[in-house]
Amino acid sequence: MLGLQPQDKVNEIITAQQGTGRKIGELFVQRDMISEKDLEDLLILQDLLGNHASISQITIEPKLMQMVPAQFAKQNGVIPFGKIGRRLVVGMSRPDDVKTLDSLSLLTGFLVVPVVLSDQRIKEGLSHLFEKKSETSNQDAIARAVKSAGKEDALLAAARKIEDLGATNSESDAPIIELVNSILNDSIESGTSDIHLEARENYLEVRFRMDGVLTKVLEVPKSIEMSVCTRFMVLSNMNITEKRRPQDGRFSVKSRAGDKIDFRVSMISTHFGMKLCLRLLRPMNMNRSLTELGFDPDDVAKYQRLLHAPSGIVLVTGPTGSGKSSTLYASLGMMSKDTESVITIEDPVEFPCDGISQIQVNAKIDLTFATALRTILRQDPDVIMVGEIRDHETCEAAVHAAMTGHLVLSTLHTNDAVQTINRLIEMGVPPYMVSSTVTGVVAQRLLRRVCLKCKVEYQATPEEREFLGLADGEPCTLAKGEGCEHCKQTGFKGQLAIFEIFIMSKRLQTLINNGDSVLSITEVAKAEGMTTLMDVHHRGSQGRRHDHADG
Repeated sequence: MLGLQPQDKVNEIITAQQGTGRKIGELFVQRDMISEKDLEDLLILQDLLGNHASISQITIEPKLMQMVPAQFAKQNGVIPFGKIGRRLVVGMSRPDDVKTLDSLSLLTGFLVVPVVLSDQRIKEGLSHLFEKKSETSNQDAIARAVKSAGKEDALLAAARKIEDLGATNSESDAPIIELVNSILNDSIESGTSDIHLEARENYLEVRFRMDGVLTKVLEVPKSIEMSVCTRFMVLSNMNITEKRRPQDGRFSVKSRAGDKIDFRVSMISTHFGMKLCLRLLRPMNMNRSLTELGFDPDDVAKYQRLLHAPSGIVLVTGPTGSGKSSTLYASLGMMSKDTESVITIEDPVEFPCDGISQIQVNAKIDLTFATALRTILRQDPDVIMVGEIRDHETCEAAVHAAMTGHLVLSTLHTNDAVQTINRLIEMGVPPYMVSSTVTGVVAQRLLRRVCLKCKVEYQATPEEREFLGLADGEPCTLAKGEGCEHCKQTGFKGQLAIFEIFIMSKRLQTLINNGDSVLSITEVAKAEGMTTLMDVHHRGSQGRRHDHADG
């Protein structure tokens, strides 16, 4: 490229060009200092940039923004400048990235012309073109929706299904549809796990749960609250004439990046109106290793022994949103689909899996966890996954399945691994049956990661030293995020799972059968090698994982 030529040669060409009337580009090509293609690319870029000093001053057509999805642009560091004929000009820091160029060409149908930009200019450009656009698009959509209120039948307009969020809306699309599409798009691209729409006295509040923390993103005027909520209800196949009783539903959309995203929806009536909660279920890789999930090397061997046992109950515990389903699905992915019969009972079936028989619970026809579990024992299964043990009946059926030679995987909501034993006993299972069937319990949590873009190290404060149980004067370096655009000024970006694995032993069986306390059982389990969640957190804070200090 021209910018890589020695300055003295460039000056020589400029001097030779003066007074000749020839174009300076021709002289560079003639002396083999630049190829004709590079010269053509530079002229195209010059035509697009004009006299603009920075990327933020460039006006990019909305259709061009729709051609290159925001998620693709951010992941691959691509800025679309414009198109001339069948050529699409993009800015990249690595123009030799053939894979990205080919993908972009297939995605847009244009011949892609890359122009070299620094990483910093790419970052600034992406922030300007996509993040600021996202911030204003919802407000613009709200304004159009409010303006159209009363001029069209919003309920009828809402009956149109979403199929492809990346498709361009026609002029006839209702503003309510546009607003809902915008909310869904923003939630997908920001890595949201849940969307909360909550009726307040004077507005509808929209919040996203990102990295485990709810963040307010939007206030929808009260005048269009019902239309927005109705749109979500129609998408979820709910009864829009029934607003008082709780309802559940689900729907799927195709994101701008081409991924199929499932939404699980729950609606309930509150004092000021409706509250809807949408859980985003993204495509899951069933072939992820335990290490990719966050297991320590020492814990990988322990958990694999539990999964390879011919029978018994393996429980994954933790609060809602702690990653239990991810662990269970990854566990199923480790099973041999050719030599083992694997059956699941779920409510709902979150991720369709090849080679596995998945059953959807349906209370209307009395197909509960317990009744389904008793029935599938006659289906000759090797491994059974029960979405959740909720009551005595399901617990009793799971114990029976384990005692008759099946491996049962399931979840419970308990604070730690040892308390799971007490919870099963409280549900009516005799201690001797719990100790003889439960082979292991995995308790887990998700911690927020400190943002790597704005991370700074510092020495632990006296309060932090006390919390970590450190001696006075013992050095301890921690990390925190100062806040940046990448993490939306929160200081955190992403999550990390930590695990506590309880392995049943003869000694622990004796303690459980004798009715010993949780504290006694915990002490023995720790002596036999169990690392508690608090120990893992403390250990990470002291160095091995010092960049995820918020639980």
